[in-house]
Amino acid sequence: MTGHSPMSLFNPVPEAPRRVRIFDSTLSQGELVPGISFSTEAKVEIAMNLDALGVDVIEAGFPAASEGERKAVSDIVRAVKRISRAGFSAEICALARAKKLDIELALEGEVDCVHIFMPTSKLHLEKRLRLSKEEAIEQLTDSISLAKSNGAMVEFSAEDASRSEPDFLWEICKKAEEAGADRINLTDTVGILTPEGAARMTREAKSHLTKPVSTAFYNDLGMSVANSIAAVMAGADQVHVSVNGLGPKAGMAPLEQVAVALKELLHVESNIQLSLLPEVSELVERHSGLPIYEMAPIVGPLTYTYEAGVHVHAISIDPATYELIPPEKVGRKRRFLVGKLSGRTAVIESLKDMGYPVEESKVEEILAEVKKLADKGVRITDGVFRSIVEEVLGVSKRKWFEVKEWMVVTGSGITSTAQVKARMDDKETRAASFGVGPVDALANTIRSLEGVPDFKLRKFRLRAISLGTDAVGEVLIRVLGPKGEVEASGTSPDILEASLKALEDSINKIKS
Repeated sequence: MTGHSPMSLFNPVPEAPRRVRIFDSTLSQGELVPGISFSTEAKVEIAMNLDALGVDVIEAGFPAASEGERKAVSDIVRAVKRISRAGFSAEICALARAKKLDIELALEGEVDCVHIFMPTSKLHLEKRLRLSKEEAIEQLTDSISLAKSNGAMVEFSAEDASRSEPDFLWEICKKAEEAGADRINLTDTVGILTPEGAARMTREAKSHLTKPVSTAFYNDLGMSVANSIAAVMAGADQVHVSVNGLGPKAGMAPLEQVAVALKELLHVESNIQLSLLPEVSELVERHSGLPIYEMAPIVGPLTYTYEAGVHVHAISIDPATYELIPPEKVGRKRRFLVGKLSGRTAVIESLKDMGYPVEESKVEEILAEVKKLADKGVRITDGVFRSIVEEVLGVSKRKWFEVKEWMVVTGSGITSTAQVKARMDDKETRAASFGVGPVDALANTIRSLEGVPDFKLRKFRLRAISLGTDAVGEVLIRVLGPKGEVEASGTSPDILEASLKALEDSINKIKS
């Protein structure tokens, strides 16, 4: 395989090297997603990982919202500053309205920066706040002065900037500068701008203002990444993003997509460590409870997974045929799966990965069985493919750990309990335990078996791979063992049996 090829000649020629700041709003905008509420512990863990990732600004929260939010902001400040690496740590910012109490509560947390937002569109000022333009300017400048007099940096966000009257927008932004604002952020609150509009707004801001210009684009029409890139091309000094694009409505520009696009398309530098993106994305997924879309750019489980014969064949010759950048660069691994549109190459590569011999006749037979199942609507997962292979080859690898018998008792008003009889190598053992649910009870029981390596379940996902009430379910898990993480899966029409098979698979992979 050769290296990846140069970028498109249709893209603009990169300008002189420059660096763009990344302002992350995961901990504030993420909680505007209905149903998402991060605990203080989760916020601190996410913040520490954002700092390690290399974001320039972490918006830690909105102190005026609650006592818990104020504690979280203070804890984040202490945690991030304590672990600052090589003299660098992210700037910790608190969100605040242009109100005296909001500013005071933000300052209590000893943050580096107060992010003050004020609507600038006629619609918001008249209908939502019932303020005149003069009152809005006075309220904003008083708030900025208060924050500055207490030694904090200030970023002013012009909310709904994209629908504001330009003359008033630049007037209030200049007043914010005169009051001491260190950065000016322009927000496309309803995702109304096209990339051309985003570039124009940014260029006008650069011509009217003297302080660094920042932009925040929301994803109402799926334009947030394109608009962020257009703004940077037009001179923006900073972009607002969030991990996995979390935010109200359709979210905002995803950090992972913007960071890679800046580096790979514009050759613009940031402090982001690209190889850490999947790790941070999965951390936010776990704490938010909102699954990563399987085909999400960069971090989606399927973005470096290939099944179609034409793709697999081409990539086996040169990955650049279908890949923008190598998966390793963004902390990912390339995977080949076998399915309805696969060819011989995918089967051969998969057999090699599984450690099975490659025989010409068997390759064709395996492929035929795969296509037969796929034509019935069955999704060919790793577990399904492994079963096909073992049946066609007439072999089954002896497992170090194998569950022989199991039982789970669960229901309303009772504690879930599980019993397991298993074989480890040539030794038979039994155990029983309980948990907050049937899967937790199974995991705790397996963990308590004498001789089983200690493990921690990091990720659990269930999906149907066929149709109907008797659909086959696949459980995908990620488990942290003594030597690192392993991915495992199990399939069955019974969800608990699929979970058990996945746990069994994970133990064998830990021991391999």
